[in-house]
Amino acid sequence: MSYQLRPEDLGFLARARFRQTCARELRAPAGAVFEQLAERPENWPRWFAPADDVHFEGRPPYGVGSVRHFRLYRAVRARERIIAWDPGHRFAYCAREANAPGVSALVELWTLTPSSTSGTAVTWTLAVDAALPVCLLLGAGRRHIDRLFQEGMGRLEVLCHTG
Repeated sequence: MSYQLRPEDLGFLARARFRQTCARELRAPAGAVFEQLAERPENWPRWFAPADDVHFEGRPPYGVGSVRHFRLYRAVRARERIIAWDPGHRFAYCAREANAPGVSALVELWTLTPSSTSGTAVTWTLAVDAALPVCLLLGAGRRHIDRLFQEGMGRLEVLCHTG
């Protein structure tokens, strides 16, 4: 079963019921990081352990308005619309459908900033409106979410250097 989620823009990041931001510096250029985050969704399972299938609908070129399918843990599925695509700087998407009940809106934003170590500071923000039990679960899982991000960024850094 698929549930329709509320369409949102980047302004949602400031008003979501649940929000978590994680950050890490990578020793990789912003262009390579953006390529892996935005342009090569098929590589997500190589660096983000819970992901097992990520792909765009249709043919390239991709950008704002493109639709991406995302599957986690072989069970949770979402259909996302890209809402920001600024190569080397910013990538964001809004989930429009999901097979998990209780979520009414979800936006994720990836921001890339040159770092002092000639690498890239990566900041990821997850913003969710959901039923109270889902928000409580997300809140209880903050450390787990951060650990998944940190481990993923370590693998993404390696992937940026090896392709």
